[in-house]
Amino acid sequence: MRVVVVEDEAIIALCIGMILQEAGHEVMGLVTSFDGCLKLVEQEVPELALIDINLEKGGSGIDVARVLLDRWRVMSIFVSAQHRQARENMGAAIGCLDKPFATKSLVETIEVAKGLKQGVIPGTLPRGLDLFLGDPAYDMH
Repeated sequence: MRVVVVEDEAIIALCIGMILQEAGHEVMGLVTSFDGCLKLVEQEVPELALIDINLEKGGSGIDVARVLLDRWRVMSIFVSAQHRQARENMGAAIGCLDKPFATKSLVETIEVAKGLKQGVIPGTLPRGLDLFLGDPAYDMH
């Protein structure tokens, strides 16, 4: 999948990027802010965004997910320890992968997203992934 990573902690962003590339996915970019994400997506639209909720500079990850969904119908997954905030904003993303996460859980989460884009509901979920299925505000097709 073509993925954009929105994460303001450089080490975490680099780790996510490396894991995804090793798993065969195209990482379009590692961005740290709302504005940086929009600039990237205006050039090429990703299939998936992995978004931290609390961004130090340049806006909230929740705002990023909402704009990606509203403007480009981009599926987002929050990657955050802010699980309560993620659940309160489940209309913006399809789920939340809890931090810290295992490499295997991250790779499997991307596979779940890929399946959802194809209309496949997963039988099991990776450890730490909470899917927000059933929210009428988020149509995956």
